Amino acid sequence: RCAPIIEMVGNRFKAMGQRARGSCFVATATSAAVARRGGQAAWAQPVLQTHGKPAAAPILRGGKSLRHAAIWASWRSPVAASLGLGFGSLLLRGARVRRTYLRHASSRAVLGRAPRSRDARQSSLLLRHSAVVADNVEVKTVADKIQAPARDPRSYRVVQLPNDLQVLLCSDETTDLGAAAITLRCGTFQDPDDRLGLAHFHEHMLFLGTEKYPKEDEYHKYLSEHGGDSNAFTMSEYTTYYFKVASPYLDGALDRFAQFFVSPKFSLSNVEREMKVVDSESTNYSTEDGWRLLQVLKTSAELQHPFSRFDVGNVETLGLDDLDRTRNQLVDWNKSHYQAGAMQLVVVGRQSLDELQQSVVEKFGPVRSGPGKEQVYPCLPWTQNKLGRIVSCVPIKEARSISACWPLPPPTKHLFAKPELYLAHMLGHEGEGSLHNLLNQLGWVDQLQAGSSHSFSDEQLFAINISLTPEGDAHREKVLALLFEYVDLVRKAGPQEAIYRELAALQEIGFAHKDDSPAPDDFAANAAMALHRYPGHEVLRGPYALDEWKPDVVEDYLSTLTPERCLIFCTSDAFTAESSADGSAELGWKTEKWYKASYKEETFTREQLDQWNASLEAALGGQPSGLSIPKPNPFIPQDFGLVAEGVAASPAELSKLPMEVTPPKPLIDEPILRAWHKTDKAFKAPREYVLVHIHTAAYELGPETVAMMRLFCGVVMDDLNTFGYDASVAGLGYNIEFSDNLTMAIGGFSHKLPELLKVVVKRLGQVLDDASQAARSEDAMADRGQELLEKLEVQRQILLQDYSNFTREDPSSVGSYYLSQLMGRNAWHLSEYMAVLKNPPDLTNFEATVRKALSAVQVDVLVHGNVTPDAAGSVAREVCDAFKSLGASTLENIRRKEVTKLPLDGIAIFEYDLAKHNPAQENCCTQNVYQVGPTNEDLKRDACVTLTCHIAHVSVFQKLRTEQQLGYIVQAFPWVENHVCGLSVLVQGNRMHPKEVDLRIEEWLESFEQELESMSEEDFQNNVTGVVNERTQRYASMMQETHRHWSEILPRRYQFDRLAAATEAIKALSKEDVAAFFKQYIAAGAPSRRKLSVRTLGTSAGEERSVPERSEDVLMTSLDELRAFQKRTEFYAARPPAPMPHVPGN
Repeated sequence: RCAPIIEMVGNRFKAMGQRARGSCFVATATSAAVARRGGQAAWAQPVLQTHGKPAAAPILRGGKSLRHAAIWASWRSPVAASLGLGFGSLLLRGARVRRTYLRHASSRAVLGRAPRSRDARQSSLLLRHSAVVADNVEVKTVADKIQAPARDPRSYRVVQLPNDLQVLLCSDETTDLGAAAITLRCGTFQDPDDRLGLAHFHEHMLFLGTEKYPKEDEYHKYLSEHGGDSNAFTMSEYTTYYFKVASPYLDGALDRFAQFFVSPKFSLSNVEREMKVVDSESTNYSTEDGWRLLQVLKTSAELQHPFSRFDVGNVETLGLDDLDRTRNQLVDWNKSHYQAGAMQLVVVGRQSLDELQQSVVEKFGPVRSGPGKEQVYPCLPWTQNKLGRIVSCVPIKEARSISACWPLPPPTKHLFAKPELYLAHMLGHEGEGSLHNLLNQLGWVDQLQAGSSHSFSDEQLFAINISLTPEGDAHREKVLALLFEYVDLVRKAGPQEAIYRELAALQEIGFAHKDDSPAPDDFAANAAMALHRYPGHEVLRGPYALDEWKPDVVEDYLSTLTPERCLIFCTSDAFTAESSADGSAELGWKTEKWYKASYKEETFTREQLDQWNASLEAALGGQPSGLSIPKPNPFIPQDFGLVAEGVAASPAELSKLPMEVTPPKPLIDEPILRAWHKTDKAFKAPREYVLVHIHTAAYELGPETVAMMRLFCGVVMDDLNTFGYDASVAGLGYNIEFSDNLTMAIGGFSHKLPELLKVVVKRLGQVLDDASQAARSEDAMADRGQELLEKLEVQRQILLQDYSNFTREDPSSVGSYYLSQLMGRNAWHLSEYMAVLKNPPDLTNFEATVRKALSAVQVDVLVHGNVTPDAAGSVAREVCDAFKSLGASTLENIRRKEVTKLPLDGIAIFEYDLAKHNPAQENCCTQNVYQVGPTNEDLKRDACVTLTCHIAHVSVFQKLRTEQQLGYIVQAFPWVENHVCGLSVLVQGNRMHPKEVDLRIEEWLESFEQELESMSEEDFQNNVTGVVNERTQRYASMMQETHRHWSEILPRRYQFDRLAAATEAIKALSKEDVAAFFKQYIAAGAPSRRKLSVRTLGTSAGEERSVPERSEDVLMTSLDELRAFQKRTEFYAARPPAPMPHVPGN
């Protein structure tokens, strides 16, 4: 896989395939474990430190928002955002990518077009430096002709204030949201030696009040009440803050935001509290392999370089014993680094450019002038004496990987040539003849990626990362021999101009055909970082630009990729025994200082490589490996025409507002097939999305059938990988997976999508037919049968690894899994899947089980985008026919999902001893659910749930995290299980036992009730407006609209006007309505209160356990007790599916 390139600075993007709980990415309870991936290597790291709003939106592990990760995805691969195909519980993967980011490709160019030279580009678009005087303040216009995609509706201007703050202004008359971001040229590399983590801590402190707005929660509260939110992240050399808010309130938000950089308070009373929050954050990271391995990577760097240092911070490094000195250092550090000349600001709003400029001058003009501090280091991170080494690491999870890393010049050296992108494409390729292809044939690889993993102003670290199967781990040295053979092959082949031109064309495609517009705050955060690197007029196009073919530079970079200059990281749980045995220190094993990972470092010699090559040659029987460089890509789109071009459209068809858009039309209504279609006229993009849900009886057949269906999806995806890789590079994605039913998704540029779809659906039957033929005969299809058996074994190992790592997940993820197990009835547990998967694969049983599971189906299809009704109908028929060809008949009844109804009397408690299974996990988690009832029965009640959660998420964050520091992760958010909803409060940390945290939550609820009652009418209406603004924001991409329509089609609800009705119900609420709702359902002693407390125990809980306080309370500590509770408890019946609307013409 061509790993996305870090286009800005950075170091740390966690590429883990986990799913967020809510928003656009939703994993069902039964599929949660399937999504879990392990084995991230030292180069694939988390985004460092985020701090931000107490989001009602769900989190990724460690408190990272999914949207925040997407910002880094787009910077590591600028086109990833425009070609991203993530969708609901589906992740459209090019081939077998199991990551939350997607690949990169780009523009309307023809392959043969020569790139413009740098001189030609500058001569065609000269920077302007005119002066504009506004309110007696001279503002320089740096650029007012910004290169943007042809369909971009926004207007842009780059200006420079008298204090040297550079600003990108973006006026968008259609936006419902205003946004802003500032990126500063300072980060953890600028930490004082005696206050490691100060940059990160400083970022946290800015949120806790300013001289003009001294209240700690003023900023969060203002944004929340006006449909907005915020976040921030600290990197090695840069720090970014960003927010979004409803358009009419941009000015007020900007004023509060600007004060971060004008007059932060750094109140001494907050220093100790927030220092403990950072310490809790660091504790979270200490049990995550990505962070632990990052610390091991740091030990490989020169001690004189700041990369080698610990930079998250904790109470020890930040000086809990000398708070006055720490506070003084915060102030001094702020004065030295937070200067206007080191900042880049981006503001997005509905106002005109002149109005935005006037607001910026007024609010950011007072920012302290100065250039900031120059970033100069005494040496490079990795000098030659640090290379040529092998570092062996022990992960917490069951995981196996190899990372081969080489230092290269920084990306800024060749901004418009991007030689590291060329290397990533060549070495991360997965097509025929690639390293991945060969390793996959041998059954040794799960995933392979190549790209820049860490990028600084003085150097970047380029890496090839290989996630291994257990078989691959057993042949680790042969894998390394093949890796170096492939690198040598690419080096000897020399720079390939044809491949460069292909990459340049893909980059241009991605830029010219980006989705309509990214979310304003995401755009602002990306652009603020781009301004530090690219000229003002290139700020949008620069990250995509491949304008300069420099074969000499490419050749020079390739020449450095030698074994002698390589730093190899081998991560495997197989090292556990040796690293923990008596005498391990004599064998070279060490313990990393901060997060306690075990590792060993050894010198790598040419003799070792010769031995590996000899071993490989013996394994291949003297035959050549068959490795070759990539071939031309047949999937690069050429036709970007729109089927609706010139066709009359109604205002609703052109609208992107959720309350106005026209729903898809029913296309086919048959017992076995229901199909929907919508031709896009709003986004005018040459994209198409096909979403398919195949209802089966597989889940009811038992865990063996479910496990076999998941193996089947894995085998099909793996079998498609070599073919589908080129499609994924060219902006097409696909996914096939099974949670409780089979789902398929295919999307991307519409020109080549039918070709891909045809192959994908055909391969489903081919795999089963080949397995059947191979099982019946020992001779016929012998090679194919062996190939399928090996693929089946690899997928079995992958699933087993996923399930085995369940207890190595963070406590909130483990608790959420058991919450879904308890609330979703008749669900299989992952231990039951593991019992099935422990048996070796058998093609006969595999094929028979899958055929039985697919013997009766009902198919739901949505086709949306640049596609006609006739073409959409053909797509739906093609998909359905693929299952009919397997012998599928019409499924009589689709699966109905019941939800446990919690008892009114007493509290249900589920307590899970995670420490017993994972002694390294210190944190505990408490998640309380206050169940309300089915949705859509009472819109007023639903509205009260929504508004209560919205108000609660700021309040609980302030009380339980900021003031009481119960944990780094503190949230209140809407809980939904199928069609039943409620309020959920989640706290993860190591300060208190979960039963004590439960009491604190109840105390907060009591104070929150008073908060609701005493709330002013103005504040209440602000919150109503905030929720309405959040719900009615126009779609930023076609994919968002597709997702919205699918959310009605998938449950067969078909209430496409549901959002409008629900929004009107929210508007009609009074403060008295919400207070009455709270007293009825949530408050202690409420007549309709139904409460569940899920408590996940880490080592900080000690031996203490929960005890029911009343006879009515129920305590469960095992799966058997959980299922017994379900049997004696009532349930909410599944909502019956709605009839299909009339199909025109039928």
